[in-house]
Formats: sequence, C-alpha cells, structure tokens
Amino acid sequence: MSIILSSLMLLCANNIHAETTGEDLYIRGSYLDAESYFREMDMNNPKEVRWRYNRGCAAFKSDQLDASLSMFNSVTKRTDDPEILFRASYNAGNVLYKQGKFDKAAQFYIQALKIKPEDEDARYNLSLALAKEKAADQQQQNKQCNNPKQGDENQQGDENQQSQDKQQNSDSQKQQDQKDKQTKKQDSQKKSDEKKDGKKQESEDKNQSQQKAKKNDENEKPDMSKELKSAQAMSDQKKGNDKEPTDEEKVIKMEKMKAEALLDNIQEDQSIMIRMMQSDKKGEAPSGKYW
Repeated sequence: MSIILSSLMLLCANNIHAETTGEDLYIRGSYLDAESYFREMDMNNPKEVRWRYNRGCAAFKSDQLDASLSMFNSVTKRTDDPEILFRASYNAGNVLYKQGKFDKAAQFYIQALKIKPEDEDARYNLSLALAKEKAADQQQQNKQCNNPKQGDENQQGDENQQSQDKQQNSDSQKQQDQKDKQTKKQDSQKKSDEKKDGKKQESEDKNQSQQKAKKNDENEKPDMSKELKSAQAMSDQKKGNDKEPTDEEKVIKMEKMKAEALLDNIQEDQSIMIRMMQSDKKGEAPSGKYW
C-alpha cells in the first residue's frame, strides 16, 4: 500500500499568458525547472501563497523533500483559504510519510481532516500512517526482547569499564601519594641540612669573633713600662726637692723674694720710683717712709 497523492496538484493562475510557464514545465516533467520558475515568482510576489505552494509540489516531485516540507508548512501558517490550507496540510503529511516520520505525518493528516472530514484520501493516508507507526513501535520492542543478552553484555561491559577506571584511579592516587611523600621527605631532609649548616656557620662566626676580640684586646693593652719609668723619675725628682737647702740658698731665696715684692710695689705706685731717684741724687739714705 502507498499513500494517495491526489492533492498534489498545482494552483494555476488564469492571468498568466506566457509562452512557457511553471505549470507547463511541471506538466512536462521538468520539475527542477518548474521549481526554479516558482521560486522566482514567489520571491517577486511574496504575498501570493500559491507560488510557494507550487514550489512545494515541484520540490516534492524532484525529491527535494526538506525544501518541499518547508514550503507546505509555511503555506499552512500564511493562508486563511480552506482549500489551500487543506492541500498544504495533506501534502506536508505525504512528505513526512515518505521520510518515514509516520507520527508527524499522522498529525498533518488529522489537521487536513479537520478542514474536510469527509475526504476519503486523507482518511486512508491517516490509517496508513498510524499502522506504520504501530508496526515500527512493535518492531522496536521485538528487537529489544530478542536481544536481551546484548543488553546484559553491554551492562557487564560498562561495569567492567567502571571497575577498570576505578582501579586505574586508585593506582594513580597511590602513585601521587607516594610522590608527595617522597617530596615531603626530601623537603624535610633539606631543611635539616640547612639547619645544620646554619649552626655550623654560626659556630664558625662565633669562633672568629672571639679570636678577633682577643686580638683587639692584645693590641689595645697599654705599655706600662713608660708610665713606670715616668713615675720613677717623678719620685726621684720629689726626693731631690725634699732635700734641706743650704744657708746660701736661703739668703738667695730671701733676696729674690724681696726683689719680687719691691718690683710689685713699684708697679703699683710709680711715685715711689720717682722718690727713689731723687733720694739717690741727694745722697741720702732712704728712710723707708714715703710721706
């Protein structure tokens, strides 16, 4: 059984007077040329849905099923004419039936029957689409029932794969843990070595500092020999000064003291000097009084 394509007919225009029209090309079987002609007319007259409908018919005949379905579906949304709407819905169902999309084809046949419930062709095509849809569902169920082991094998394969992935992840985690442990141990050893080197360097610096301080103390230790010698000389000089003076030294010291006292008095009073000079001229001895 096959679908009935009785509604796959062109919408002709009576006012077209051309030597070769799209309808002529379609009737002669030049469907590609006819589709090209209708496409040009559709683009030049976008408000006239009949050109788009005719494009769908020509595309269906030239096995351009996707383009044909697009044209018929567009017409159903753009027209209010019941006849054009019925034909576009009916033919959209035919395209989907030919593509093996029986459930969607049935929906368009039902849409066409809402417009013309009495149309036997639409009813017949709907019964075919529903039967095909049911047969396809039954075939799918039988396929699943006849191959249960395949499903079990697939499930078992998935479980095995999951187990392998899990084991692989576990091994990878162990390797990573071991690597982290090794790295941590190396860091700990490095820190320990650095600490030992630091203590050793600190001890060496301390020894060097002590040696340097000892050397500085030795360099800065005073030479006591000169001070002892100087102190001895002062002691000897003091002993010499403490020696008892002679009578002659006492007289000289007294005369020196008198002379210094006289000189001080003279400096204080210049008149004394004048009197002394006058007294020397008269030959008189000074009395020691100046009044």
